[in-house]
Amino acid sequence: MPNLTRLGLPGDEQSWAALGFTVTDGRIRIGGVDCVLGEAAWGFDETHAAPETLGVPYLESVAHESDWVSSHSNGVTTVDHVVYWVPELDEAVTNLTAVLGVPPRRRFFPRGPQGPEMAFYRVGEPFIEAVTSGRPPALVGVAFMATDLDATVAAVRAAGGPIGDPKPAVQGGRIAGVWHGHLDWGIAFMEPKAPE
Repeated sequence: MPNLTRLGLPGDEQSWAALGFTVTDGRIRIGGVDCVLGEAAWGFDETHAAPETLGVPYLESVAHESDWVSSHSNGVTTVDHVVYWVPELDEAVTNLTAVLGVPPRRRFFPRGPQGPEMAFYRVGEPFIEAVTSGRPPALVGVAFMATDLDATVAAVRAAGGPIGDPKPAVQGGRIAGVWHGHLDWGIAFMEPKAPE
């Protein structure tokens, strides 16, 4: 199974520190994903076709160093998912499947027939959430997982970050979004849904 091991995040150190992340030299370690600040991009530990077909900048490598700090005051432990807008889902699924070497885990309309169709790929800890948008391919957002969303929201607010109150998430559990103007990119914090 391919793993998303590298993620480019737009913005600067101050913007991400204000969200409760420990940033060192423009880098953030979140679970098994090495993040670099600057532009939205991604990289995988293995590919089976040219990643350029996905229309997203590709991070060939990120110098991983043992001094990368992976604990954050916001309590984030992993990247839950990245949001990948695509003009048309059939072509995107063909390309993602070729690059990743695996088919989507699921493809459906999670918000009902009036919402966009989506395809979900597991890439290590995170998912790729491919969303029909009618727009050029782009990474447009990220959601982080934390075990205690109320504590995460409090930590983000204490760091000076603009975040909304937790609310129910479509996939279960709760979610709190960062105000879009903060980085003009979708950023959310989630907590796991309660066991049934």
